[in-house]
Amino acid sequence: MTSFRSRSSRPEGGRSATGGGPAGATMSRGASMTSSVQPNSAAEVFEQAAAHYDRTGVSFFGPFGAELVRRAGIRPGDRVLDVGCGRGAVLFPAADATGPTGRVTGIDLAPAMVALTAEDVTRAGLTHVDVRVGDAQRPDFPPGSFDAVLAGLVVFLLPEPEQALRAYGRLLRPSGRLAISTFAAHDPAFVAAMDALAAHLPPDWQRPAPAADPFADQQAITATLAAVGLTVATIGEHRVESRFRDIDHWTEWMWSHGGRALLRHIPADRLDAATADAARALEPARVPGGGLTLTTAVRMTVAVPRAGVPSS
Repeated sequence: MTSFRSRSSRPEGGRSATGGGPAGATMSRGASMTSSVQPNSAAEVFEQAAAHYDRTGVSFFGPFGAELVRRAGIRPGDRVLDVGCGRGAVLFPAADATGPTGRVTGIDLAPAMVALTAEDVTRAGLTHVDVRVGDAQRPDFPPGSFDAVLAGLVVFLLPEPEQALRAYGRLLRPSGRLAISTFAAHDPAFVAAMDALAAHLPPDWQRPAPAADPFADQQAITATLAAVGLTVATIGEHRVESRFRDIDHWTEWMWSHGGRALLRHIPADRLDAATADAARALEPARVPGGGLTLTTAVRMTVAVPRAGVPSS
C-alpha cells in the first residue's frame, strides 16, 4: 500500500473489526461459517492482528475490496465513507476512483489498524484520504455527508447490524448509495478445517446459540435493508481463489485476521494437534505440485435510500 501510482504495485489492503476475513465471520451472530467461536472483543482481535493483517501474500481482501468499489460506481469527486477500513482493501480502490477532487474517509475501531493504514496513506501521498478511529456500529458524521458508504466484510461482525445499516442510510445524500459485502459460500475444505480446529476448544467453551442471519441470502438481505429504509439496486456474487504454499502458510494467514478469534482459545498444548487435524481437512484443496487453493464467494449488495422514507 505504498504506492498510489499503480494498482499492481500496491500491496492489498484488508478489513478489520470492523471487517474480519472469512474466519472473522465466526464472531458474527449469524455467520454461516461455524458457530464455534463466541462473540468477543472484535476490536481486540484485530488490534492484535493489525501488523500482519493481509500481509501474508494471500489474495483475498484486495480483490473483494476492489470489486465492491467497482459495483458501488464510485465517481471522481465523490465523498466516500469506508466503515471498518482495516488495512485499506476498500479504501485505496475508492481513493483511485474518486481521484483528488473527491474525499475518502476510513474508520476503524482498532487504533493500531488505523495508525498503520494512515501511514500507508501518507506514504502514498493521498491528501484526499483520511483514516481515523471510529465505530462502524455508530459512525459519527452529520446526516447527508456522503455520496457512498462502503462496508466490506464488516456488517455481520457488528452487534446490531440493522441499527448500523440505518445509520449508514442517514449518512447518504439523496442520490447516494450503500455498498456492502457479506459471505455467500465458503470452500467446503475451509469449513471442514474450521470445524477441525473448533473441536480442540476447551470443553467448557461456551458456544453461542444459533441466531437468524440477516444476510443469509438475497431475500434476507433485501428484507433487512428494506426494514431500514433502503432499496436494493443490485445483488451479485464475486468469487476469489486464494492460494497457499502449504498448511503453515494457511495457519499464518489464519492468525493474521479474524481467524485468531478461534485459534487464540485453543489451549497451547493442543495447537499442534489442532493444526494437524485442520491439515487433513484441507487435503481436498491440495493442488498438483503442492499448495492449497480455496475459493470463497461473497455477495456484493448495492442499495439506495427509499423515496419518502425519513432518515431518522
